Amino acid sequence: MIQRIYSTGESSLNEVIRALSSEASNCINCGFCEAVCPTIPAFDYKTSMGARGRINLAKEFLSGNHSLNFRDPFESCLDCYACFQVCPAHVNSGVVSELMKQAIAEGQIENQKHQVAEMITKIVFKYKDPLGLKKELTEWSKGLEFENSYETILYTGHMHQLMAYNKKLSEMLKSIGELYRFLAPLLSSLGNPSFIFSKFYDKKIKERSESQLKNIYFLLKKAGVKFSYLGVEEPYPGTLMIDMGYVNEFKQYAQWVTDLFHKKGVKNIITVDPHTYDVLLNKYTKYVKGFDFNVTFYLDHLSTLKFSRLDKIVTYHEPCHLVRHTDHNVPKGFIESITNLILPIHNGKNTYCCGGPIEAFYPKASEKISDKRFKELKQTKAEIIITSCPICFVNLYKDESVMDISELLANLVT
Repeated sequence: MIQRIYSTGESSLNEVIRALSSEASNCINCGFCEAVCPTIPAFDYKTSMGARGRINLAKEFLSGNHSLNFRDPFESCLDCYACFQVCPAHVNSGVVSELMKQAIAEGQIENQKHQVAEMITKIVFKYKDPLGLKKELTEWSKGLEFENSYETILYTGHMHQLMAYNKKLSEMLKSIGELYRFLAPLLSSLGNPSFIFSKFYDKKIKERSESQLKNIYFLLKKAGVKFSYLGVEEPYPGTLMIDMGYVNEFKQYAQWVTDLFHKKGVKNIITVDPHTYDVLLNKYTKYVKGFDFNVTFYLDHLSTLKFSRLDKIVTYHEPCHLVRHTDHNVPKGFIESITNLILPIHNGKNTYCCGGPIEAFYPKASEKISDKRFKELKQTKAEIIITSCPICFVNLYKDESVMDISELLANLVT
């Protein structure tokens, strides 16, 4: 697990500067990071939109120059940590981006807050979900039986369910361009926006995502795991808030989530996506008092199951938030044991991001990144492309060869 550097005190300007100086000052400006940064080619090699450019911008901020455009370079960072893998000085430009986003979110750089980020943060605080949806996010569980005790819960983190809505939102932002600057404040002031967002979703993605959650439920049941589900009471973990730099808001919100889990008697949390798994392991344990739960990934519970072998060539897209952020390689082990696995040119710690984390803010760049990754996966000549993250699945779902690992395992379990 990568040790991550964040502001640790009262989230003051001095604290951010101290953490930034610690990380950015070691940069030797060699440019190795630019060779692996997915965003620099996606933004037509504009230097400020790559890993080294972000470090240099941070140094400008540290020197007192606050007049530059900081928002787009740092908001467009994928948080994939590819730069860290090749840096001879062990500098993590992703961490620098996180700290600079925090400075922007706190208003330490004037007039550079992202309106959509502001909207999402306000909605999460008020409705415990980025789009204000409650009932819609539990539809996948209709007719399924759960334990009465909440000692062990299946925690979806809303990630699979939100993908269908995020797809449509990204398409809308792509079509309206800069109009989002006016629409986002309006939406956040209208009260619960669910009456708008609930109507806009990709039907195919919604059905596929809900099916993936049902597969996970089925596999866990088959493995004899006893668990419950909070249903409409399940809170969003606040992943987008911390990803967008809203550290103070995240700490307050995450404390509320933690207190809710304690109130329900939760002791064990089974996560179903890499981002929720990462945020609980690396952010909640850092920022929240009393976060003493046992956090696992659902695949950790399936070792007793037996699977038929699939005699097909398969490739696997490894998610950044598993292989880099949490050192979790269980999905690859499952795939390798039951298929003919051929990995793409970028694999393991050197995996290539799907581009999904910036889809809502920079959809065109996100699409360029996903196209490049999809091409790499296709070059393996594999018949099936496996993902183990709902964001990766949706961003790479360009033909019917792409499937989630839960679909593969559910089809092969004996």
